[in-house]
Amino acid sequence: MFGFVVADAAALSEEEKDRYRSVYCGLCLSLRDRYGQRSRACLTYDLTFFVLLCNSLHEPVETRGASHCVMHPAPAAARPWSRSPWTDYAADLSVALAYHKVLDDVADDGAMAARAARRLLAGAYERAQQRIPDACIEIEGAMAAIRAIEQDAGAAPDGAAREFGALLGRLFARDHGFWAPDMEALGSGLGRFIYLMDAAVDFADDARTGSYNPFVALGSDPEAMTGTLALAAADAAEPYERLPLVQDKHLMDSILYSGIWAQFNKAYPTEESASGPDNGESAGDFQL
Repeated sequence: MFGFVVADAAALSEEEKDRYRSVYCGLCLSLRDRYGQRSRACLTYDLTFFVLLCNSLHEPVETRGASHCVMHPAPAAARPWSRSPWTDYAADLSVALAYHKVLDDVADDGAMAARAARRLLAGAYERAQQRIPDACIEIEGAMAAIRAIEQDAGAAPDGAAREFGALLGRLFARDHGFWAPDMEALGSGLGRFIYLMDAAVDFADDARTGSYNPFVALGSDPEAMTGTLALAAADAAEPYERLPLVQDKHLMDSILYSGIWAQFNKAYPTEESASGPDNGESAGDFQL
């Protein structure tokens, strides 16, 4: 359900790409320091966007450095990283959300890989429960509600997407004071978009297996899915534009206005998207 909130590499300058990598690497280091090496498997672009957003909104002091990376062992220069207090909160959320995604996978098909991941993340999740207990309670309740909706044949087609959006909104709003309402609205729209984008990308597989998918239930085609996704994206963009963001604004714009569509464009290519940007880099296909 994650991996969609990624930058449009073709829209970024080299300086912005370096900045994006440094925040991403900072989140990876925070996961290692707070939860151990294995927790780096929880790293996502989605929470990197969250760190950029919070840093831009509050402009905290950032710690910067450079380290050699176990995830990129080939001989190379040390990789720059940047961390702030928001990086640590994002690391905590990364573990909690990843653990419940694994639990969902276990409940769906009980695959051996999912069961192994659950065992590997169990200890890290216990630490996350100690660090962000309220957020973990929110996640547990929302994921249970989502599973109930997915199993209820009479539920509204967008019920699970709205529940996930409400969850992400509450997680986004924490400790933002005056800006909490807009952060909650942004997270809510983005959460609905993520859930629905996951459904759009998995449409063919879910139609074949009979797995829950709101777009399959509605018999949607790519045009209808595009319209629904665009409404969710607009619900995230409206509060985003109300926030007083200056730092990294163009970088975040490349995520929210084009990067989030990258996987949809790959799953449902048009002549325009298939040709790609003139510089040869695929929109959203950001490589670290």
